[in-house]
This record gives sequence, C-alpha cells and structure tokens, in this order.
Amino acid sequence: MTVCIGLALGVTGCGGHSRRARTPVRTLSIYTSLPFEGPYGASSRSIYDAEQLALAQAGGVVNGFKVVLKRLDDASSATGRPDPATVAQNARIAAADASTVAYIGELAPGSSRDSIPILSRAGILQVSPGDTATSLTGRTFARVVPPDSEEALAQLAVMRSRGVKSLYLIRDRTMFGADIATVVLDNAATYGINVADPAGKYLGADIRPLVRAIKRSKADAVLYAGEPAVGVPAFWNSVSASEPRIRKFAPATITGMASWGATTVLARENTFLIAPGLPRAELPRAGSQFVTEFRATYGSRVEWASGIFGYVAMSGILRTLYALGPRAGDQRDKLVTAFLNTKSLPSAIGDYSIVDGQTTFQSYFFTGYDRSGLPIALSPAPGEL
Repeated sequence: MTVCIGLALGVTGCGGHSRRARTPVRTLSIYTSLPFEGPYGASSRSIYDAEQLALAQAGGVVNGFKVVLKRLDDASSATGRPDPATVAQNARIAAADASTVAYIGELAPGSSRDSIPILSRAGILQVSPGDTATSLTGRTFARVVPPDSEEALAQLAVMRSRGVKSLYLIRDRTMFGADIATVVLDNAATYGINVADPAGKYLGADIRPLVRAIKRSKADAVLYAGEPAVGVPAFWNSVSASEPRIRKFAPATITGMASWGATTVLARENTFLIAPGLPRAELPRAGSQFVTEFRATYGSRVEWASGIFGYVAMSGILRTLYALGPRAGDQRDKLVTAFLNTKSLPSAIGDYSIVDGQTTFQSYFFTGYDRSGLPIALSPAPGEL
C-alpha cells in the first residue's frame, strides 16, 4: 500500500516534502493512554491503530523531529476497565519524559479526571479521543468528541422524531450515567416526552422488578444511560420478551461487552445505538480516504468509527507541531496554546474548532439491526438532529 505522507498534515500530494525528509535531529514523544482490555478494548485498539496510521502518513517526522508514539494501557487486569491509579501513573510517566510533547487520552467517560491535573501541571497538551464526561476541563486539556450533554440531547431529538411520547429511564452509577440522566430529565418535556419514572431506576443484578415496572408504566421507549455492563444484554432480552414493540435506546458502547452476542434477534429489534461521528456515506473526502487507508492497513472487518477520533487527535497534534516550525519541540506551552485555539481545522470528520477545550464537532449517528439481527446504519433523517 502506498501511503500519502502529507495526508495527516493536510498537505496535498504525496512525497517530495523536503522539510520532513531531512534526517531527524531529535525525538519527540506522543503518549497514548487507553483501556486495551474489557468493553473498551476494541475501540482502544481501533484508536491506537488510527493514531499509528496518522503518524505513518506524516512519515514519522515533523520539521526535522522524529515523532514516536508510546502506548500505555490504563485498564485494570482484574476488571478490564480504566483504573484511576493506573491512569494517574500513565500521566506521570508521560510528564516525567522530557521528550513528551503531547498525550492522547483517555477514552472511557470520566477517566481523564485522573490524568488532567498531572498533565496540566506539567504543561503537556492532552487531547482526548473519546472521554465525553461533561464536566471535564483543564489548562492543557481538549477533546475531539462532543460531551455527554450533547449526546443526551441527540437521543431526545431522535426519540421525538420516532414518535416517542413516554420514556422509561434506566441508568448506572457512573459519571456518564449521571450526565445523561440529568440532561434527559431536564429537557425531555421540551421534546414532548414524558419520563414515566422521574426518579429513575438503576440497573441491578435482579432485573425482574425493573422489567415489571417498565411494563406497568406503559412507556413506549426505554433509555439505558450507562456504560457497558454485564447485566445489559440480559436486560435487553427480558424487556424485549415482555414488551416486544418497545423501542430501546443506548450508547453504542454497550455492544463492547462479549455477552452482547447473547442478545436475541427479538431483543435487537427496535434498538437504537448512538455514537459520536458520521456514517461512512456522510464523511468528507478526508474521512473516506481515512477509512480506505485504515481498512487497507488493518483489515476490512476492523471497526473504524472509534478510530477516526484517534486519527483526528493525532493529525491535529501533528499539524499544530508542523505549523509551529522547527522550534516546536522546545515549546510545550506554544503547542498547548496553538491547539487550544484551533480554528476551522480540516479533518477526517470535517472542519472543527476548539473552544474552551471543547470541539465544535457535534454530530452523531445511530446503528440498529435488521430482521436477522445484523447491524445496520440508521442515519437520522433531515431534521432529526
């Protein structure tokens, strides 16, 4: 496969870029911290692969500096989920490395709160490719995905367009669950949706009382506001058996659990799974090029929808380094300032800016299942979002 060296840096044409072809005089490090095990494992591998692709397309060299990507795993070997102590240790490793110019992480919602203070004190740019927790902020922190609050509003918009009038809300005890539930409860009425049980219910080990409560409520839809959990597939099966026509909404990350494969065809019917991003048919040209290169490099069956945000994060960092010129490697503070003031930067997801550490990219897409239980894209119709 021929890789276009200029693609990740936004330079048209391939090869012939003498500034990047010089022998590197020094090494700069970009760390990436992701949970490579558990329910976020597949997404993490996709993001890491996409980061490597962006770096390869830049030739591994920016302004004469050799740039290397250093991988760190923040997942607990016991639970497969991000471990706060490990996240903090990863940030300390990056902060202690004099060659570090940037850090890409974290992924799971809320996990960045354990790395942001450390990297902010060290003056290291941190770009998250997936941590959507609404409250995250930091002096050197930015993210290329929209926050949980926007996801909740997108859920409500699609529910309204699909005729949902009564919603049963179920959540977990994570920061993500709290963020989604709060926004839904505050805004459901605006979308013409009644929340059947405003107090909400937590998904627990015994799902039978919960399924009975949903049946009694006569709600025509259920929203799971939470992270991947062992009990979700069993709940999906049970509520669908009890209420075959009920519509079920959730973040697409719930399919990261191995047990999701145990959901029945009936359970997958009327399922709407949301994720930030765009379906392939709606990607800009740079996004289509990314998908083509990504699949040619890693295989046509490898999931790219999460990876595209790793690609956007790495490409954005490399472009900013490139724009700062030959002294960029000695000026962490200028890299932070420049990235946090990104304006209308072309990317694989379209042009975006960074405002107060947040991206202006606000698009979502939905996936569902066909009659045989196979996943299909459910791109919202015009006006749904």
